Amino acid sequence: MGHTIVDVVIIGSKGEHGLRGMLVDTGATYSVLSEEVLKDIGASRLPAKVPVELGDGRIIQADAYAAVLSLEGRQAPVIAITFEDAKPVIGVQSLESLGLKVNPVTGKLEETRPKGIAYFYAAFCVSCEERNDEAISKKEELKHG
Repeated sequence: MGHTIVDVVIIGSKGEHGLRGMLVDTGATYSVLSEEVLKDIGASRLPAKVPVELGDGRIIQADAYAAVLSLEGRQAPVIAITFEDAKPVIGVQSLESLGLKVNPVTGKLEETRPKGIAYFYAAFCVSCEERNDEAISKKEELKHG
């Protein structure tokens, strides 16, 4: 499998910026973008720096911003971080917000849910509890023969 490369649009209060050839990094929690791009689009800076562990084990302090990411016809709010000498990547938090995942065999992005903001808890929590109760009952039946 090779790298997963995508084209995205990052959107803030002042506008948007297209980014071509972004690497999807499934080892990165947050997306990493340049401070210049984040400020240029008017991304909202979060009030405190956040500790980030880099691939080489170093822990650094990064600035974090809130923005909207558009990818493959989907849009979602994301947290993007920036720090000195940062290499731009799309992290898994962004993919999860967009309802996407990387297929490890093909290296392509796949849907994990329909398009739209994911706020299913209230609508589905009752049916999830019912399914969980059913599974526990079946397990107990099998256990006691």
